[in-house]
Amino acid sequence: MKTMKNASDYLQWLQENDLKVAILHSGGPAPGSNRVLAGAAKQFLDKNIPVIGFCNGFEFLQSLNSEDLVQGKHYVEIDKYLISQTLDYKAFFLRTSRANPGKGIKNRRDLEDPEKVRKITHILDNFEKMRIGVLITIGGDDTLKTANYIYKIAKDRLKDNPDLLFNGAIVHVPKTIDNDYSGIAWTFGFFTAAGAAGDMVRGLYDDAKATSCYHVVEMMGRKSGWYTAAASIYGRATKAIIPEDYQDKQFSLEKLAEELVDIVVKREKAGKDYGVFCVSEGIAELLSEEEIAIIEKDRHGNLRLAEAKIGEKVAKSVQSIYAEKIGGRKKFKSQIVGYETRQIPPRLYDVLLTSQLGVGAFCLIEQGKFGEMVTVKDNLEIDSIPFEELVDPNTLLVKNRQIDTKGDFYKLLRSLEERFDEEDE
Repeated sequence: MKTMKNASDYLQWLQENDLKVAILHSGGPAPGSNRVLAGAAKQFLDKNIPVIGFCNGFEFLQSLNSEDLVQGKHYVEIDKYLISQTLDYKAFFLRTSRANPGKGIKNRRDLEDPEKVRKITHILDNFEKMRIGVLITIGGDDTLKTANYIYKIAKDRLKDNPDLLFNGAIVHVPKTIDNDYSGIAWTFGFFTAAGAAGDMVRGLYDDAKATSCYHVVEMMGRKSGWYTAAASIYGRATKAIIPEDYQDKQFSLEKLAEELVDIVVKREKAGKDYGVFCVSEGIAELLSEEEIAIIEKDRHGNLRLAEAKIGEKVAKSVQSIYAEKIGGRKKFKSQIVGYETRQIPPRLYDVLLTSQLGVGAFCLIEQGKFGEMVTVKDNLEIDSIPFEELVDPNTLLVKNRQIDTKGDFYKLLRSLEERFDEEDE
C-alpha cells in the first residue's frame, strides 16, 4: 500500500488504493439534503473516485456485517445519472433514520470501553471490508457527536495498525431546520422549512381574523426557538413562545396562559378580537415532573414531543382562564405545524447553501482536513471548524446555539409582535 505523505496526496491515495467515499444522512429530514449529496458526490466522481451512499443513516451499518449489506437495499452506488435523478426528488434519496451507534458513550473514558464503542467499532470494521476511505456525514448534533466518536476511535485504531484503510478521514455537514448549530450562521433547510411554516401561520392569521378566534400553533424546536420565531415573524403571529424565554426563570403553564389572556384582553380593547400564538414544542420539556412523567419517551430517552401536545395544553389553559376571568365563548384552537415542512423543495438560499456545503465537504477531504465540520462564511465562502471546537471535551456533547434574548434578532421578534401593551396605547 502506498503511504500518504501529505494532504495534497490524499485523493491520489484514494485512487491508487481503489477506495470509496461513503455518504450518509442521519436524524430528521431537511429541505436540500439531496443537493448536499449531489454537490459532494459529483466532485469525487469527476476525479474517478467511486462514491456509495448508505441508506437509513447508521441503521444497517451498525447492525449488519459487510457481507450482508445488499446493494440497492442497504446502500447504493452513486453515479452521475443518479445524481441528476436525486435533484428531482423531494424526499431525501438515501432516506434517513435516528439510529445512534454511540448512544452509550457519555464521556471520554467511555471511548476506551470495548462494549460501549462496540457499534462504532463494527462500523469501522465494515469500512475496512468495503474499502471505504472517506466518510461524509450529514445531520444534526447527534450525528456530529457520532462523527466525532468515529473520528477519535478510528485514530486510536491506527496506533496499533497503521495500515488500516479508513484512517479517520471524516467530515461533517451540519443539518437541522431548528438552526441551533454552533459554527454556522444558518443551517440548511431552515429558511425553506420556516418559510413554509410561516405561510401556514399567515393562513391561520387570516382565518383567525375572519372567524374572530385565536389559533395556538405548536411548532418544531426542541432546544431553541429559531424555527418558531422566524415563522411567527413571517406569518404575523401575535406572540411566539420559545424555550429561550425560560432560561433564567421557571416555566409555569398556568402563568403563561394568564399572560396570553392579558394579551387577548388588551387586543380586544384595541378592536382586535383575533390572533395567533406560536409555541415551540420544546416548551414541553419545561413542564413539571408530574406532567413530564406521563409523556412517552423514544428509544433514546428523549420526550416524544408530539405526544406531549404542548400546543393543545396551552390552548386549553388559555381557554379556561379566559372563560373564568372574562366569560364568553372565545375559541382558542390548537394546531400543529412542522413535519410537512421538512422535505419540501428547497428555496433559492437553501439550494445555494446545500450545494456549497456538499462541495465544501469535498474540499475538506481534498485538503486533508479530517475531523472537521464544513461551514460557510460571508458570501458562502467555504470554511471549516474542528470537531473539538464544537464538542464539550468532558461530556462529548455538541454545543447548541439558542437565540440570544439580549440580541438584535430577539429584539426584532418582540418589536414586531402586535400585543397592544400599555406603553403602546
